[in-house]
This record gives sequence, structure tokens and C-alpha cells, in this order.
Amino acid sequence: MALTLEAAAVVTAEARPYHRDEGLLVYHRDLAAPFDAEVREQRLAEGTNVTFTHLAELLLDRTPFPSRVPDMIIVSYALPDWYPFMTVAAHVDHLLGGGSRCFAVSEQGLCAPFTALRIASAYARSGRCDTMALLVLEQGTLPYHEPLVHDTPLADSGVLLRFGAAGGFHVHSVYAGLADEPLGTVLDRAVASMPAAGTLVVAGPWTNPGALAGRGPVLRVTAGSYCTSVWLELARQHELWAGQYRAVVLCDTDPRSGRSQAILLRADSHP
Repeated sequence: MALTLEAAAVVTAEARPYHRDEGLLVYHRDLAAPFDAEVREQRLAEGTNVTFTHLAELLLDRTPFPSRVPDMIIVSYALPDWYPFMTVAAHVDHLLGGGSRCFAVSEQGLCAPFTALRIASAYARSGRCDTMALLVLEQGTLPYHEPLVHDTPLADSGVLLRFGAAGGFHVHSVYAGLADEPLGTVLDRAVASMPAAGTLVVAGPWTNPGALAGRGPVLRVTAGSYCTSVWLELARQHELWAGQYRAVVLCDTDPRSGRSQAILLRADSHP
């Protein structure tokens, strides 16, 4: 069975007030000390203070769920939560009724959501997952300098994708590039089985524009996001695309590692 996108939601959160927490500051100082990173409380005070928990709760409010709890819940992210004292995947499971297999995928940069769907697809093929919820979360409040946050301002954003047995696009294949493998090579593998005219390539803001030339219809996501970029577009436009394209390829290149990822989503009517 292939996981099929049934519903999706997007949030961008407003700033929240900062409340001093000495235990949180001690945690961050201990975490940063081995790397000689300076922790400055002022960065928290001046930040938006949006947590993953807040983003997840907003997303649940905007996503319809059937009475059945999903078999699997995966939270994926590239940048850490500034308030790490909540296990977000377990919290989402609790809010949905409990009983899901729930965990997070992180420490992979923007590759995390791609890896999450590779894992979920493997479970689905083995008959252990018919329904799942994927959350892709991003927030930009950190007490130490992080170039992707402070030099390239990012919006606090989140995506929830609900997968099941019916819908417009199903997960066909996920492609992970090697460390030095060009994006074009990864895309060649992703689109090999699909006609260029009926396939939309959705590229993240970190991709090399030259690798996208001559590939039929291409949508390049504007700057302002890191991990959530192509997933924001999928959540917003998947219903429109389902009536226009046989397949959609999402791709991006992590600016830190240089690794490219792609995922092929095919329409249910064109298995």
C-alpha cells in the first residue's frame, strides 16, 4: 500500500512574549559550552518565542482527522526547538487520542522530512502503517548565533500532512543524494519514470537554478524557510496540482551539507 496525501495544513505563527526561565538558560549554556558557543539571553528576549508545541497545536486545529487515530505520527525538523522540554510527537499523539507509533526525525538538516516519509513508506509497504501524520516544524528563536536563523531570517512555520488510503498524490519514491552528488543527478533518478510534460518539479530556495533548466514546469520556492520550504507549497497547493499534473517532485539541497533530496509523488489516477 502507498501512503496517499488526504489533507494538509500550514501555519505561520505570530511572536509570543518571552518569560525568563533560569532552568532553560542553564540547559542551553551546558549544551553550548563544549562548542565554545556564547549563549545570550537577549536573543531569546528579542526572538519570536514560538515553540514546536505551539506550532503543532495550531496545525491540529486546522487539520480534520477521522475518528481513527493515525497509525504513525512523525515530527521532523532541522533547527531545534528553543524550548526542548516537551516531546512534541508524544504530545500530538495524546491530543489525537493516543496509541500511535510516534517519534521525531532530526539532525539531518532539511533532509529530515524526506527521511521521515522514507521510513513511513517502508512501514506502509510492510503492512504496519495505513495512516500517518507528518509534521514539519521550523522556528527561529535560539540563544546562540545560528547563521541560518540570524543571517537568513526564517519565518516560524509548520506543515501537517495527513496520509491515508485515498486522496490526490501518493508517495512513490524518495531519493537521497550522496554528499557530492549534484542535484541534477538526483532529479534524473526521480523523474526517470515520468513524462516531463506531466510532472511538476517543486524546488526549494537552496537549490542550484542551473539544475532545474529544461525540466518542464518548475516552481522554485522563494527564500524565507529552511526545512519547511517545499512542504509549505505542497500543503497549500496539492489539491490544485492533483488536477493539473500526473506527478510532483519535491527537491531541495541542504546549504550546510550540500546533500540533495527528492521525493516523487504520483497521482492516484496514474499509479
